[in-house]
Amino acid sequence: MPRFDDHFIEAHRGASGSFPENTMLAFAEAAKAGARSIETDLSLLADDNFAIFHDATLGRTVSGDAEIGSLDTAALAGLDAGIWRDAAFARQPVPTIDEALAWQAQTGIGFNWEMKCHHDDYPRHARALKAALRRADPRNTLVSSFDAECLAAIRAIMPDIALALIAETLPGDWREQAARLSLDGVHLDHSTMTAADARAVKSAGLALRCYTVNDAADIERIKALGVDMAMTDWPDRVAA
Repeated sequence: MPRFDDHFIEAHRGASGSFPENTMLAFAEAAKAGARSIETDLSLLADDNFAIFHDATLGRTVSGDAEIGSLDTAALAGLDAGIWRDAAFARQPVPTIDEALAWQAQTGIGFNWEMKCHHDDYPRHARALKAALRRADPRNTLVSSFDAECLAAIRAIMPDIALALIAETLPGDWREQAARLSLDGVHLDHSTMTAADARAVKSAGLALRCYTVNDAADIERIKALGVDMAMTDWPDRVAA
């Protein structure tokens, strides 16, 4: 069981409200703010390494228009993931999972790895993830995805890893999915989650975590519903 049940605030893509998302700078600032775990995104590269990167293509947080999956690890060195936020953040690189894991080993910060399965070669994603996490502390490791079939491929070769299904609204077949995938929890959009959803998930013995919660009133609402964790862009403000 991962150490994700002893704290309420998780930093969404690091301290992404103030710093460029999914960069080591954003992770370090989240840790400074007191976050004990970080939600971040894994995108598979051409050489079966993972970039800490959200989108299927470049263009939003780095310049260019290539598919992230067409690049290899060496190609990441030429990308600037910070300047889109501000010139003060120029030359922030796109990290790899290895860099994040090395930092985790030093800090003890947990990672909620959101798998971005930009193509449907799910076994390849699963094999690459198993290789990448071979030395990671399972207690500080949670894997989540919107893609249930990607999670199924991971479960098939990683029987003990903690998995969570992400959804904008609670799927009608969530109980069947939870049993099939041996889920640790469900991650829901706080703005569409109902009190009935929260009761159902919690009564099933699953962890209930919500994204992306940035308003104090929303924090209080989901706390009252028994939500286990709030993922936020502003870990410093929400913790305060």
